[in-house]
Amino acid sequence: MTAMSDVTVLLLTFFMLTSTFLAKEPSTVVTPPSVSEEKVQETNYVQVLVSPEGKVWLTMNNDTSSNWSNEKMRMALLDKVSEIYNESHKNKVTFTPQQKLTFSKLGAFGVPLAQMGEFLDLAGNTTTSTQADKWLQGESDNPKQITGIPIDDNKDETRPNEFQMWMKALRQTDNETLAAAIKDGTGVCIKADQNTNYGTMHRVMDNLQTIHMNKFTLLTALKAGE
Repeated sequence: MTAMSDVTVLLLTFFMLTSTFLAKEPSTVVTPPSVSEEKVQETNYVQVLVSPEGKVWLTMNNDTSSNWSNEKMRMALLDKVSEIYNESHKNKVTFTPQQKLTFSKLGAFGVPLAQMGEFLDLAGNTTTSTQADKWLQGESDNPKQITGIPIDDNKDETRPNEFQMWMKALRQTDNETLAAAIKDGTGVCIKADQNTNYGTMHRVMDNLQTIHMNKFTLLTALKAGE
């Protein structure tokens, strides 16, 4: 019995250390079934999460190496997207080192850039982090706290919308492996609920194609046999 207990503890420790835990997502979606058995890569990809209501969030996954860690690349991403945003907006956005650190530890993200600083202040404070979660999930009592990255078409065709800004910033990442994966389509994965209407999906894909990101992957669930 002693030997069996030792083996059990060793196996439990092994599975705990080698398992990949699912990141918390702002919305629970049920992906449509398909017969494709191709698996999504575990690193170096960007996930576009689309809820049944048409809200959009992003998740960035990099290498596990110190050079291209998620924390480091997410901070660089926030700098890059704010740079792109400030080029076409009079009201500039800037982020403090603490806000950047908070962003680097987020899983999924998706609020308008003009509200990102306020959101990060809430998320970085242990006493208000629950409020940030509710905001991200669209359950905030404050109607001014908008969740989801804006994907609506701009009246000014020369200026990209915020979803396109994020995708442009992601494409310009210094992580060459991620950049190559985004270019060949395996690095951009769209995860949508099977009840999400066609118009929303068409708008998301059209946004990508407008900035010449014509290759991407649609996430599905393996269809059960008859």
